Amino acid sequence: MSRIILHEKDRPYVIKAGDQELHICACGLSGNKPYCDGSHKKTLDEKEGVFMYDHEGNRTKVESFYPKQ
Repeated sequence: MSRIILHEKDRPYVIKAGDQELHICACGLSGNKPYCDGSHKKTLDEKEGVFMYDHEGNRTKVESFYPKQ
């Protein structure tokens, strides 16, 4: 079954445990999940809308088939 997963955050979640700080991926693009690998930097210039990224990191804007009312 196919799924669309929407990630709305453009930076990692930071979790502090004692003297350690973990960065957990929140953009969905990390190749080292659940940890952040910096891939979210590709999303920083996104404007309004929904975007899809392929395995090479190429971005495509997803357009709705339904007219705005």
